[in-house]
Amino acid sequence: MLIKCAVGWEEFFDNEIKKPYFKQLLKNIDREYKSKICYPKKTDIFRLFTLIEPKNIKVVIIGQDPYHGPSQANGLAFSVNNGIKNPPSLVNIFHELKKDLEIDHYDSGNLDHWSKNGVFLYNTIGSVVTKTPLSHKNIGWTTFSQNLIIYLNEIRDDIIYVLWGNYAKQYSKYIFNKDNIIKGAHPSPFSYSLFKDQQFFLKINYLLLKNKKKIIDWKM
Repeated sequence: MLIKCAVGWEEFFDNEIKKPYFKQLLKNIDREYKSKICYPKKTDIFRLFTLIEPKNIKVVIIGQDPYHGPSQANGLAFSVNNGIKNPPSLVNIFHELKKDLEIDHYDSGNLDHWSKNGVFLYNTIGSVVTKTPLSHKNIGWTTFSQNLIIYLNEIRDDIIYVLWGNYAKQYSKYIFNKDNIIKGAHPSPFSYSLFKDQQFFLKINYLLLKNKKKIIDWKM
């Protein structure tokens, strides 16, 4: 599999691609995509890495694995392409964005713009079998994600990490600067009662300003 990435990711991928686990991960992906219906499109698995350079990351929002319905996943956590109905978790995220910052994003669930403005929307499991959440949990993604979070922490100490849900919170142990962690419940309808009214977007912008960074343009 040819992995395309923006300038600045070469060091990370050059190191990972030499490791046995990563070679096996790519083989596992090839096998799964040949034998099953998987999401996102194979060409979109690493698409996030083409949209933003490491030096431009301000916020990392950690998701679990891609949407597992047809045409939903597009390589960015929580995002869908234009013209696709917003999944419930994304609708709930937009509810909070509206309450926090008076920004209405409901017309489009495409979050490419967020990435280009410094938000790294990362699923720690980068692929999934249709209608089967966590189906690719054990094919190598966990090691890749651990190494990625550690790498980002080694090259940057000013990135804000947003951990929604217990799965994402597991990655807090790889984040060196605990003051830059924002934790909360997952935006899924099952836990929305705990997710809502936590002012996540206000907290993100507050920490950015505290770290002398420009706030994110969360508009479309």
